Amino acid sequence: MKWLSVILLNCLCCFLQAQENNIPYIDALHQQRIETNRKGMWVLSGWGVVNMGSGIIGALSTTNTEVKAFHTMNALWGVVNTGIGVLGLVRAKKEKGLSFSDTGKYKAYKNTKKLYAINGGLDLLYMGTGAFLSGRANRAKNPARNRGYGNSLIVQGAGLLLFDVSMYLSHQKQQRYWKTAPELAVTENGIGMVYSF
Repeated sequence: MKWLSVILLNCLCCFLQAQENNIPYIDALHQQRIETNRKGMWVLSGWGVVNMGSGIIGALSTTNTEVKAFHTMNALWGVVNTGIGVLGLVRAKKEKGLSFSDTGKYKAYKNTKKLYAINGGLDLLYMGTGAFLSGRANRAKNPARNRGYGNSLIVQGAGLLLFDVSMYLSHQKQQRYWKTAPELAVTENGIGMVYSF
């Protein structure tokens, strides 16, 4: 019984020390994820503002139907991207004040990467749709407008793909650190530390 008490006390001390050392580590990774997203949302908002401004100026300064359609679509994408960027900035600010468990922090990290991966797939879809519109423009009622919209979708999809891939890779750099972070597992049989490899 004495040996069992010593072993349990030793395990408890090791566990508490691991938890003490681990909390700042996971907190730092979590804050880094939030900061990476915040910086990314500034970039997305900037991209949106540039597209709104250049799109409005371009659409108003031409009579060419294809060029007008291209700039009009860019301006509309700019509105959407700026809105998403601003909402992302608000979310990042809100997340800094929220309390997450270590498991919640890791789950938020995985969900962030998943979001950028899904968005990257959508970006390819935008580009494919743009290529389809441009390629079949001569069969449409208004070929010039379809080419303009199609070309805008290709440009916007490519810009967003670059953004989403960059954001995914920025978060992916943390993966090796998350994998070494231990997790606490509580079951009906006891408490243990789980390490993912």
